[in-house]
Amino acid sequence: MNIEISARRFDLTEALRDHINGKLSSLERYYDGLDDVLVTLDLSKGVYSAHIQIRGGQLRLNAKNGGHDMYASFDQCVASLEGQLKRFKEKRHDHQKRSGDTGDAKVSLYKPSEVSELKGPIPVEDGAKLPSLSTNQAMTELEMSGGEFLVFYNNETGTINAAYRTGHGSTSVVELQKIG
Repeated sequence: MNIEISARRFDLTEALRDHINGKLSSLERYYDGLDDVLVTLDLSKGVYSAHIQIRGGQLRLNAKNGGHDMYASFDQCVASLEGQLKRFKEKRHDHQKRSGDTGDAKVSLYKPSEVSELKGPIPVEDGAKLPSLSTNQAMTELEMSGGEFLVFYNNETGTINAAYRTGHGSTSVVELQKIG
C-alpha cells in the first residue's frame, strides 16, 4: 500500500506522520487490495481538516473531517473509511452467498416518483433489508459497486430511494414509489 501524505499551511511532525502510518496500516485488515492512499491535511483559519482518498482495483473511497484537533479529525476519517470498507466487504460476501439462492421470494415493483433517467419498474424483494444510508453514502456505495443503480432506505428522508448512474456518467438519486 502506497501512502502519500501532504500538509498544507502547517509543518507535518514526525509524530503525526507515525500516527497516520500506524492508523492507515490497520485498514489492510478490512481489504487487502488497497493500492494507493492519499492523505491531505490542511490548516485554515484555525481549523484542521483531513481528507483521505483510497484506491484499489475498482475501489474508490473518500472521507473528510475537520475540527480543532488534527489527530481527532484524521482519526474520524479513518473510522469512516473502516465502516465503508466493512460494508464493501459484507456486500461482496453477501453477493457471493446469494448467487446460488433459487428461492421464490415475492417481489414488489417500484418506479421513480419524479422525472429521472432511471428507467422502471425496479424490482425489490419483499421483506428485503435495504441498506440504511444517507444520500452521500449511497452514492459512494454505488461508485464502489460499479453497478448501474442501488436501492436503499434514505435515513435522511425516511423514504426508499435509488442511486443511479446518469447518461453523462455522474451519479444521481431519486425517490421511489411502489407500483400498485
